[in-house]
Amino acid sequence: MNGQEHGRAIELLSLRDLEEISEADALWLASHLQECADCSSFEVALSGAEKAVRSSSVMASAALVESTQRRVHARAQQLREQHSRMVLIGVSFCLGVVTSTLTAWLWWKSGAWVAETLGLPSGIVEPGVLLFWLLPAIVIAVLLVTIPPATFEGSLVQRYLRDHVRGMQ
Repeated sequence: MNGQEHGRAIELLSLRDLEEISEADALWLASHLQECADCSSFEVALSGAEKAVRSSSVMASAALVESTQRRVHARAQQLREQHSRMVLIGVSFCLGVVTSTLTAWLWWKSGAWVAETLGLPSGIVEPGVLLFWLLPAIVIAVLLVTIPPATFEGSLVQRYLRDHVRGMQ
């Protein structure tokens, strides 16, 4: 017998319990196992290892279960916060577009009136329209720059867990 037959037998033995092998392969394997003592002993060892693995049970400790539950809850909270932030970002974007458009329109109307009344050229009014169109975004950017970064560091979940761990100690 050559090594290719042994390799094929070992491969079929490994696959037999995981997935269905063809009837021809099953018949060939049965005849080969009757003739080959090495492959027969491999089959016995493989089935013994399978039984040993299936008979042992793995139990998680109470601490591991509790820790896993805490982490799952923390991740769920984090996902809820992320979703809430996305909603707030969407609302903020919409409000920014509305306020920018509104202020641009107001400046356009009032700027045109001022330019007419004072006899100013349109070269002065047009930059003013652009400035007032961007003014809400500029104000928000200035506020974000002036507010201390510590205000935005860490999520509520991280703060909660930090406080919870301090309470446990």
